[in-house]
Amino acid sequence: MHNEPISLRRTVERRIPGYIRIIQGLLYASVLIFTVLGSMFGFIFLPLALGTLFGSWYFMGEARVLYEYRLEGYDLTVMRISGMRSRRREVAFVNLDLHNLIAAADEGAEMLEEAEKRSLSGPKRRVTYDVSAHDPARGCALLYAMGTGAEAGRIVRVCFQPAPDLTSALRRLCPGKVMIRDENL
Repeated sequence: MHNEPISLRRTVERRIPGYIRIIQGLLYASVLIFTVLGSMFGFIFLPLALGTLFGSWYFMGEARVLYEYRLEGYDLTVMRISGMRSRRREVAFVNLDLHNLIAAADEGAEMLEEAEKRSLSGPKRRVTYDVSAHDPARGCALLYAMGTGAEAGRIVRVCFQPAPDLTSALRRLCPGKVMIRDENL
């Protein structure tokens, strides 16, 4: 154990799926159509053009999601940040007490087999959160811990994007329970 408290923040941007890009393209095409119709038939189409432009801008603001990992001592909080820059919305998405950590390792690691069996065989269903980049090109790590608060008595499974300093902090706090390679970033 160490004596100095750990305080760390890391941010991961979630990859925007292709279907969101298609919706965005359709919304911008609608703006173009309403603008052309407005120039041909008058200002009656101007509110429709401006409305779809604002709707596109708002939609993309909501579709862009950041996950911020906040480690304060033994408390790990994952914040979900979305919305437009001027009106960002932050929600505490995951709250874990690392005193209750079962295991943390790279996806597919042998160390996780026992935690996975335990989480599936428990009397209460497990809770799963995916707070990774949602990018197949970037490897994920899995973290299993006993839940607290609303998730008390359940095993919480978190799929997250490890960073070298976050990984080393988890190793210092929970020796023997963290087996994450640092090259995942």
